Amino acid sequence: MKENLHLENLIKVYFLFLLATHTFFLYQHLGEFPSKYVFSDWLINYEGGFIRRGLLGQVIYEILFFTKFKIENIIFFFQITAYLIYFILITRCIKNLKLNFFWVLLIFSTISLLYPISELEALGRKDIYVLLLFFCFSLINYKSFNILIFSFILIFTISTLIHEITLFYIFFYFLIIGLNNKHKFKGAINISYIIILLIYLSLLVYLILVIGNKADIQSIIDSYKIELININIGTGAIGWLSKSFIDQIIYVTQNISLVNFIRYFYILMINILVITYFLNLKFLLFNKFNTKLILTFLIISVSPVYFIALDWGRITYITFNFIIILIFYLNHQNLIDHEYLEKKINKISERIKYLVFIIICVLFAPKILLTDDLSGVPIYKILRKLVESLFIV
Repeated sequence: MKENLHLENLIKVYFLFLLATHTFFLYQHLGEFPSKYVFSDWLINYEGGFIRRGLLGQVIYEILFFTKFKIENIIFFFQITAYLIYFILITRCIKNLKLNFFWVLLIFSTISLLYPISELEALGRKDIYVLLLFFCFSLINYKSFNILIFSFILIFTISTLIHEITLFYIFFYFLIIGLNNKHKFKGAINISYIIILLIYLSLLVYLILVIGNKADIQSIIDSYKIELININIGTGAIGWLSKSFIDQIIYVTQNISLVNFIRYFYILMINILVITYFLNLKFLLFNKFNTKLILTFLIISVSPVYFIALDWGRITYITFNFIIILIFYLNHQNLIDHEYLEKKINKISERIKYLVFIIICVLFAPKILLTDDLSGVPIYKILRKLVESLFIV
């Protein structure tokens, strides 16, 4: 009991550290507005017509002209609010846990919560809203299957309009829909729901991939001229959006090498192996290897996103956080076999636990781009950045 109390206090300190460092580095980045890539992504709006990932940018644009606040301060507010709510939701999920070695590895992994402040290029991205919306979807106590489907359509649409990367994580949503239906509503999914979802998804994909590529990007740029915001067609995310998906795929595949693949596969797989070793579900969705099959399928389902984006480190962070949210959902629904989990933990010696902790939570994290090498000892990098930022004159 005393050991568990110490662990709870350590996690509280860790979350305070995360919130403080996220806030500090986000505020520090305001001095790089609007040249930093992350800011250009937040400036994408609908002033040139409908465009993918323009929803939050349009909201910020409207707030800008109604309030006359500085746009960088509005963006900062949206960023820090999202991280704050995300951390609150995670601490809420942790609160009722019997903390053990497994949960420690999830919470302290270098590609879970720590990643954006170890690789600052990933900090403040719209991705946090993609994660946050999925988290909310997983936590809602649905009273009927109709409400569940309506919530999916609403939340998934908003998330996709914030960032189209959401489309690649649709099977995480489908899994939660299926599990809710199986273990809460206990009924077969009517064919009419499947037809409705197919029509909805077809329209959404058409909206994002076809109509979303027809916007006048120059009009988006011109919409900020009155505020003297210096951006152009080649600025960060705006320049990337001007490329077609085919151009993006060609550009990314030209930079992929076997060494790049091994680096990122290694980081993701050592974390996934931890989950598949410790985690077992109380029901057999497929067979006795259900956890392994589920995670394998989910990872394969999101793998195409690696071929349209250069920042593989960021994608790995998003994918692993989707998996963490899914695990919190499974625990909340009492679907995790905790006896099996405890037995697995007890089989491991203290020496092996320390070694696994160092490998998962200390040694390496992926850098932001697929062409980069692995980053060593992320927590050291974070502390060094803090010291340099606070004491360099």
